Amino acid sequence: MSKKVTMSDIAAAVGVSQSTVSLVLNGSTSIKITDVTRKKVLDTAESLGYRNKKVIHASSGTKKIAMVVNWVIGYDPFISAINACREEAWANDYVLVIFNYGHDKMLASKIEEEINNNEYVGLIYASSMTRILEQQRVNTHLPCVLLNCTNESNLQAPSILPADIIGAYKATKHLIEQGYRRIAILTGESWMWATEQRIKGYRQALLDADISLNDEYVLEANWSLKEAYQQTLKLLDLNTPPKAIFCSSDYMALGCYQAVIERGLHIPNDIAVVGYDNKELALEVSPDLTSVDSPYLEMGRQAVESLLTLLENQPLLSMKRKVEGELIVRRSSIKNHTDT
Repeated sequence: MSKKVTMSDIAAAVGVSQSTVSLVLNGSTSIKITDVTRKKVLDTAESLGYRNKKVIHASSGTKKIAMVVNWVIGYDPFISAINACREEAWANDYVLVIFNYGHDKMLASKIEEEINNNEYVGLIYASSMTRILEQQRVNTHLPCVLLNCTNESNLQAPSILPADIIGAYKATKHLIEQGYRRIAILTGESWMWATEQRIKGYRQALLDADISLNDEYVLEANWSLKEAYQQTLKLLDLNTPPKAIFCSSDYMALGCYQAVIERGLHIPNDIAVVGYDNKELALEVSPDLTSVDSPYLEMGRQAVESLLTLLENQPLLSMKRKVEGELIVRRSSIKNHTDT
């Protein structure tokens, strides 16, 4: 019996991602793909003898993927990952059913029962907060992908994580390249993975540039606008205040802006500011905010892509993928002279 041709095979032959192949074969227009690439994918699929799963399974009813998330709030950037999972699943003729158990153990148990007793083909277990799982609240015999979390006790489940060290490194390096050497960071809560990873990236960029670490420039603002405002005032009151502040979220950058403006200072002439997440608000403040784009959209797509690979019994390239976000440079961090 000949080997079944998969989207992974087509992606490898064309030299594009499996997500691109998926979008082309399912006629999706949600993402712009060039006509040249689209034709190449279709021609390669035909030459390899790929059979569209939509046709194969047309009579088998709705195919469902379960997604379980611990908690999510309206302004959480992680919503982008959830939306990307839904779109990518539907592009492959699957319906994504989302369960939010809100840290409720009893509800999690009921969700587990629902998934295991009904016709789901796989599970995406997601965390709105990047973390190492102490316990997976919903367990199943189905193929499983961990999104924005990892579980060292479940080596069969691949993980999709953000490359936060690299993101923070890019943000800090950008400020250094602009001529800044007195660079502070406002962090989230100290126990959180994202906080730890972003501090590592910040420190490494300073070390690589032979800039001494100053503990006075590392302040915890707990992802809070109000605390970011208060901590920025503390930074500005130092005998030698920083000339640039890297905020570990765009939301905290808003508090930073308020403090800087209250002191009669100008961004970026007096002090530069960089954020993280690249949310819509980065374009709504003045000056518009330089920010690291959280890679949640790509993470969501890769989570579905990995699950489909498992469902096709194909090998994964990696059991722990870290996805980078791009640095989007705007006016809040650009200057024309070197601080002293």
